[in-house]
Amino acid sequence: MTADEIIAEALVPDTHSVLVLGSFEERVTVYSQQVRALNLVDAILSRGLLQDTGSVAIVGGGAAGITGAVALARAAPGLKKLDLFESRSNVLELQHHSSRYLHPHFYDWPNAGSDNPDAGLPLMNWTAGPAGTVAATLRAQFDDARRSSILSFQPDLGVTGLSPSTTSTVRVLVPGASPLGKIYDVVILAIGFGLEAHLDGDTPSYWLPSQMSAALLTPQPEPLVFVSGNGDGGLVDFLMAAFNAMEHQAICELILGLDFGLAVAAVQLIEQEAWADGGGDLDLLALYRDRVSPLVPQPVWQTIIANLRPQARIHLHTRDPHLFRRATALHNRLAAFLVIEADQSTGRNLITVTTATAFAGPVPVTGPITLEGSAPFTPYRRFLRLGADSAPNLAPFDATLLAFPNRVRVSATQPRSPQLTLAARVRFEAAAAEAAGMAVPPPSAAAAIAGVVNHLFVRSQGGEIEWLSQITPGEAERFWVDGRPLVIHADLSAADAGPLVAALARIGAHVPDFVIYARDVHGWRAAMSKLCAPRELPGPDLAAPCVVYDWSDPPPLNAQASVAALPLASTVHAALDSEMLRQLREALHDVLGPAAVEMGWPIELTLKGRLWAQWELWHAALLADATMRRRFLLLLATEQDHAELRDGLLVRLGPKILRPFLTKPALFGLTFAVCSGHALEPSGGPPGNVATQGITGHACGVGWIGGRDLGASCAMRQTWSTGVVLLAQLKDAFQLVEGELRFDRAAGDPPKVGTISRGEEPLVIGADEVFVTALEAGEQSVQDYLQSIFKWRSMAARAGLEEETHG
Repeated sequence: MTADEIIAEALVPDTHSVLVLGSFEERVTVYSQQVRALNLVDAILSRGLLQDTGSVAIVGGGAAGITGAVALARAAPGLKKLDLFESRSNVLELQHHSSRYLHPHFYDWPNAGSDNPDAGLPLMNWTAGPAGTVAATLRAQFDDARRSSILSFQPDLGVTGLSPSTTSTVRVLVPGASPLGKIYDVVILAIGFGLEAHLDGDTPSYWLPSQMSAALLTPQPEPLVFVSGNGDGGLVDFLMAAFNAMEHQAICELILGLDFGLAVAAVQLIEQEAWADGGGDLDLLALYRDRVSPLVPQPVWQTIIANLRPQARIHLHTRDPHLFRRATALHNRLAAFLVIEADQSTGRNLITVTTATAFAGPVPVTGPITLEGSAPFTPYRRFLRLGADSAPNLAPFDATLLAFPNRVRVSATQPRSPQLTLAARVRFEAAAAEAAGMAVPPPSAAAAIAGVVNHLFVRSQGGEIEWLSQITPGEAERFWVDGRPLVIHADLSAADAGPLVAALARIGAHVPDFVIYARDVHGWRAAMSKLCAPRELPGPDLAAPCVVYDWSDPPPLNAQASVAALPLASTVHAALDSEMLRQLREALHDVLGPAAVEMGWPIELTLKGRLWAQWELWHAALLADATMRRRFLLLLATEQDHAELRDGLLVRLGPKILRPFLTKPALFGLTFAVCSGHALEPSGGPPGNVATQGITGHACGVGWIGGRDLGASCAMRQTWSTGVVLLAQLKDAFQLVEGELRFDRAAGDPPKVGTISRGEEPLVIGADEVFVTALEAGEQSVQDYLQSIFKWRSMAARAGLEEETHG
């Protein structure tokens, strides 16, 4: 995410400087909250929300709050006031002395790096271990920042409310202070989620030492442990009950050390299906039994069985229709599945799973438990993991947060751990080094962490440009596919780089973060400011920021090529074009294939098949002709249509614009080809990007033209060069578009010599509601829709001809 996107997501509407940090997120781990804190603080400082001598209040002493506080203390040492308010007596008090296992990356299992125990953070770093140990490590770093900076800790002081002013300051209301409160320039709400609900009975807090980590010392022959809840907390308690006297850490290390073989691929495929459209209703337990169980190696089953707790009954309960929720950690789900299957396959039958069943009456925090339709029972131990009781934490800020759009998040995308931005890493590496009295590392060195950043070094050598990187020019698409930030070291002027500048800008515009270290700072900065400007992108709300710094030496890199600027740039663009065609094909398959990914245009099933068959014909032609491929792809993302398209336009053509600026216009073009009676196919030359005998077309997905949102009048002002223009982002009806008069005409004006008649003007069609409804109904409805347009156009042209005749 860019700094602007981070601020926009955190800023509370109708305030200028109240920001929410990590209080309404789906992936909530200590590491994730810390990354969000570092990214937010960097964004605040980068975008000038806070003056060097400003004042900040942070509300909440959890992982997010204390990390944000230390980040501000280290990176903004000139602040006149930096206060952290916490209602408890100490920071991270919930985790104090807890034996629950914390691992910075395990929730991303089985992705690469998920077994790395080091958080890898530039500030407030830690390694995997018991929560109490991790908390002590972070608390020590927080205390060190307090001793050496303006950071002030305000314990046992619960904030009772905020009063944002009409300017940019915020009053923080606390007990015992002046009724006017304390005034700050910026307030960060890191108020967390509160304690677990239903702790007023027999259920201990998740963070307390677990009774399940030891033997169950009871005279009962088969003591019953009841666990209600299928979130990560409930699954962890279930695993601790099911495994024989194992600490949480031992269970995690057991799972991490197993070789699942082909079963991992099957689990990952199911995960993709679960996050596709409609996947939220899948019975994951049934899918694991059907498709994963046969692939689990026998040694894995033997290890699980050997570690199960003997002679104890476990009852796992949820009122959800299915046991597993897709938003929980994959390793917790897989471990629970293995335990349940191992219990059944060995004939132990000590584990009971109940789904789609509510409690008969109030939540039974103590005493007998009665599930609907069942007899009451009293367990030996109960764990009610039914979510957090966030109301007390939120109550003081309800009025302020009333309009906060992200207060309720129901995400349709798989929750993943957030990534630390390159800008944040550079800033806080330098701040940490300075606080430690060490020489501040050059930004590139700070970012040169194995597997985190891609580096590219370009320099002039005897009239040619030498390319040094782990990635060759011919595989430049890897800069995108890797999903890593990019640091370019340019040891040549922007003028000498010539056409390579646009190629590098194109790569960098579509990676998570893009930084250049150049000797010719002014030249590169000017070039990138132009090429990566917002108007160079196909729609608003897109960003391709590039920061250019003064020169810094690169890490050791391999020389991959030494050629002139033009062929080097051409090689890079060709690799990127091929990658975009691959990604477009994949995106179309997601929409038209079995995954049926939604994109706002519901398409009837048979029509989907026809569109995919047409696309495969197009795809073969695009694969065979590089010139046709580039023109087709580029005109999907630009309104400009010339014989020679400037290199700068290619900067927009990358993964950031795949949906909707490429996928939708491609679908629009396919639909017209299948349903109009005119079998359009990709065109290798101007005008347009699709054509058939006697007809030229431009399938286009731009959301604005010249900085103006795409509307009927905007579309008609544009000089189009094809007979048909298909505008996927235009929501106006065809008749409205056709009804727009040009600025150089009045309604009653007679035709002028050289004026194009109505019948000769481009036929501009938008994806209005009628078109979308026709897609859902099927091919015949789309045919009828397009035929009505052709008929309307023919009548308008005939009327225009009669006007000319009688004029």
